[in-house]
Amino acid sequence: MKFNRDFLTSGTGQVLLVGAVLLLGVLAVRWQNQRRPAPALPAAKAAPSPVLPKTLTREGARFVKPPTPPSPVASNATTTTATAAKIEAPRAMPLLIVAAPRALPPVPVAPSAPFGRLIPCETVVALESNRLDTPVIGLVTADVWHDGQLVIPAGAEVHGRAALDRTRERLAVQGEWKIVWRTPTADNGTEIAVQGLALDREFDAGTERFGERDGSAGLRGQIVKTNDDRELKLFAATFLATATAALQEVRPTAGLLGDASVPTATARNAVLAGTGAVLREQAQAIREAIARDGFYLRVPAGKPFYLYVTQTLDLSQARRSPSLAHRAAPSRP
Repeated sequence: MKFNRDFLTSGTGQVLLVGAVLLLGVLAVRWQNQRRPAPALPAAKAAPSPVLPKTLTREGARFVKPPTPPSPVASNATTTTATAAKIEAPRAMPLLIVAAPRALPPVPVAPSAPFGRLIPCETVVALESNRLDTPVIGLVTADVWHDGQLVIPAGAEVHGRAALDRTRERLAVQGEWKIVWRTPTADNGTEIAVQGLALDREFDAGTERFGERDGSAGLRGQIVKTNDDRELKLFAATFLATATAALQEVRPTAGLLGDASVPTATARNAVLAGTGAVLREQAQAIREAIARDGFYLRVPAGKPFYLYVTQTLDLSQARRSPSLAHRAAPSRP
């Protein structure tokens, strides 16, 4: 049997040839895999052990409730059972002690009074207007209340300055006043400055009636004259000054407005002119002395008056001297 070479060039022969080549390739790959050893698997690494949380166990003695004493009625029946049984009470929770905040007392509000309060007072010493800046010292004679609170106690001191009112012949006391507590209380020595003026007080305790000058400004008193014979000296000096001018010798002269008389230049006229000038200066000095020191006003001790306060009276503005405040402060434990 001859091999036909034309068979390989035909379509069937080429298909068979391609199939044979593929079969040989598959067989060769399979044979190669069977001869090659399988690669070894990598060794597995041990996983780290997980970190477990620490557990702390606290053991404490349990509270055992003591057995209750048996009643007299059932003491014989339950003696064995009560002694054998142990009642376990639940664990007692710890007590939490918290200090409650200390309640502070409310701060008291300082007493106060509105504008225009009348404080009844009376003078302690006699007042005379012939002294410059005459001090006025008085005592409060009645308590001053407002809204149920004591504002100014009786017995407190008032201090002011007086000046003479020549027009009305009174002592005018106005401006700043000092009120000083002089009572046997914790406020002893406290002082407050207020603005006010003194008003005359005229009250008849027998008839309980107020006078017609009650509440008028200034303090009335006794007028004391100190001029003595100054008015006579003033009269004499004025008279002699005028007389010296009339005793001078004159001569007539003609002028634009008519005839006039002029003193002549003589020794007599010179002496009279000098004397008249001295007398006129003396008369002027006496007049000024009478106007300045002709009288003064004397207000006796115990004169009642009102202190009219021209501002709001707020005792929170009161102050004490450092020594008194330190002495009155309570000692701390």
